[in-house]
Amino acid sequence: MRLEHADFTFTLLTPCFSGTALGKQADQAEMRIPPIRGHVRFWHRALFGLDDCNQVWGSAAGKQGHGSRVSVSFVGSVPNAQAQPWPAVLPHKLHPKERGQRPALAAGQSFTIRLQRLPGCTHEDWEHAQRAVKLWLLLGCLGLRANRAAGSVWPIADWAPRTAEDLKATLRTLGLRNWTIALIGEKQRKSPDALRETASDTIKNPDSKIFGGIKPRKPSPVKFKVIQLGQEFCLLACAPDRRTLQQAEEILVSKQNWKDLGTWNYVYP
Repeated sequence: MRLEHADFTFTLLTPCFSGTALGKQADQAEMRIPPIRGHVRFWHRALFGLDDCNQVWGSAAGKQGHGSRVSVSFVGSVPNAQAQPWPAVLPHKLHPKERGQRPALAAGQSFTIRLQRLPGCTHEDWEHAQRAVKLWLLLGCLGLRANRAAGSVWPIADWAPRTAEDLKATLRTLGLRNWTIALIGEKQRKSPDALRETASDTIKNPDSKIFGGIKPRKPSPVKFKVIQLGQEFCLLACAPDRRTLQQAEEILVSKQNWKDLGTWNYVYP
């Protein structure tokens, strides 16, 4: 029996701090399937909820545990060109010692992953899995500092949005609900590196409800990534609700680098 599959090609718009199995001891970065699956699962939950996510991607929870109904693998050779010199984890920091350079995959590389339908995968499971991958490519990133535009992935496909209206229409087709999306820096002709540097500059704000925190550890509910619409780059900001994203805007526009990007364009919902 030949199993159905769907291929997805994407490029890195910013350096990706995707580590290896050696963790912090590694002296290079590597594109790997497990982190990709983890990010896709996050966006699957955003679309269809936890139970549906576990049904499609598998779960190890108690007696209800079962394997994944889809597999993910790379198609062809996997480029792992390293960014030289090592990029800064915190590029907005003024002092070089505070920037924390680390191994990273260089921007500009393209990768193709194959989503494979496995026995037991229903038509609905298969459809949901593909929509989750597409949503990750549009709103997600990969690796360390993924919420601050490092490892910004972007699809190379006919369905990839080329305008803000295209993006809005695609998100509606995928079925995204509740989340609010804004575009920042449209037509400002900023480079992906410059946009990532600005996106990184949120850490000094003490409000963990908006930007997350270290002690106690709390992921940021506001996420930024670099995207490409046509030939231009801009930042995409998203949050699970509109008020959270508006609060982030109110805080950040007081900073000159954020102010230079102009008005936030709320394009979704």
